[in-house]
Amino acid sequence: MTKVISVGNFKGGVGKTVISLMFSYVLATKKNKKVLLVDLDPQADVTGKIKRTFGKEDVMPEEELLEAIDKSVESEFKKDISSTIISVHENLDVVHGSWDFEDFPTYIVEQIEDVNARYYLLYTLIQPYIGKYDYIIFDTPPSTHLITTNAICASDYVLITTETEESSTGSTKKLYNYIGSIIEYNENLKLLGVLPFLKDKRNKFMLSYIDDLKRDFDNDVFENINIFTRRIPTWGRTGITEHKPFDKKALKIFENIVDEAILRIEQKEGNE
Repeated sequence: MTKVISVGNFKGGVGKTVISLMFSYVLATKKNKKVLLVDLDPQADVTGKIKRTFGKEDVMPEEELLEAIDKSVESEFKKDISSTIISVHENLDVVHGSWDFEDFPTYIVEQIEDVNARYYLLYTLIQPYIGKYDYIIFDTPPSTHLITTNAICASDYVLITTETEESSTGSTKKLYNYIGSIIEYNENLKLLGVLPFLKDKRNKFMLSYIDDLKRDFDNDVFENINIFTRRIPTWGRTGITEHKPFDKKALKIFENIVDEAILRIEQKEGNE
């Protein structure tokens, strides 16, 4: 059964896009899983990075996401965003990000009168892909508006990424509380976990925030954390590589994170 995961935080620069990118890459290329990566961030960073990884820079969708959504909203019978999807790998497709998606919150308020129904548009649009993919990954923007809310209401799990510093950990608590406030709209939603992003593993001050997170979130904090390496900014520019110095060491970090995420899902579903 398809697992739908939202990756997010209300604050930018916390490793959200990196995790969306690496989750999708590892699941598709190392775990042989069919993945649909949905880029909901108007900056479309994860789209650019994954296209560079597979040499698909020139591949563009037939339509931009908001354009396809507009047609779906207007149609009584057809809910379809297939025209926004590009294939970058035999196991990995991408709902192509675009700047026009910045207008999604305004658009949805203008087009859908029922306030509650505004939360479920993305849920409706991904239903044709449930069962087709093993995982659907939402990369969300750093905000609380209707893009993030739609993603959460369409998801089985939320993965909160956070940098190990004051404002990021505070934002993590806010997102956690926000999820609790909208749980009535998605009663099956589960917290996959809180994933720290450590920029300097020798910095005791940064390390202390991991202890703070464990105090606040206990076992919901990942044991395997996102540790900054020199490959991360390089991959952002060139795409993910596996043959250059330090590639294997960096990739192992994310493979361990994905392995733990899979185990967490198995444990949560085994306890139901």
